[in-house]
Amino acid sequence: MKKIFLFVFMSLFVFYYYEFDIYADTDDYQTFSEVMMSNGKLLANFTDAEFEEFYKNLDQQFLGISVYIENDFVDASYISNTLWSITNTSHTDVTYNVKVETDSSNKTTFSSSGSLSASAGGNKSGIKGDISAKCGVDYSQINTQSVKQTETMNLVVEANSSAIVYLTGNLSITNGVAASYLFFIEIAKGGFEIATLKNQYARVEKAKI
Repeated sequence: MKKIFLFVFMSLFVFYYYEFDIYADTDDYQTFSEVMMSNGKLLANFTDAEFEEFYKNLDQQFLGISVYIENDFVDASYISNTLWSITNTSHTDVTYNVKVETDSSNKTTFSSSGSLSASAGGNKSGIKGDISAKCGVDYSQINTQSVKQTETMNLVVEANSSAIVYLTGNLSITNGVAASYLFFIEIAKGGFEIATLKNQYARVEKAKI
């Protein structure tokens, strides 16, 4: 009887020990380790010289926002940071029950730089809405909360091998520069970027050690 009890106890312990839940900030493209655009570049990679060239395309306004779009709805893919990793140095395969939280919504993120960043702060900012409208983006999507779903994987890590779990998927990127004017006076200027998360999937990579 003691042996049976010990076997059941150890079985439950092993099952618990090898079950993992992975939760991360998976809907903010700025936290991803790599974003690959089909053409153009991200706002974070614009040089000072490029900003100055882009600013020349802005038209002074009596009142309102002037926008220059450098990259317009450019398709991009991404790789998130590693969410989970394991190395199996034993001589037998090990199975892990891994639960990964992914984002299933088309969440849109608005980011900005320069003095425009301070002026566009807050979800109710008129500047965000004006820039989004001029870019053909539905501003209401920017305020949409992420819709999370959990994907369960039975991951077998073979003997003398390692595995990592990360997220991948597709984005749409629109960016450029904008300036806000009041009676022809420039009150804010900087870069902006609107990124829409289209889809997201968990991926596994294995390697022999």
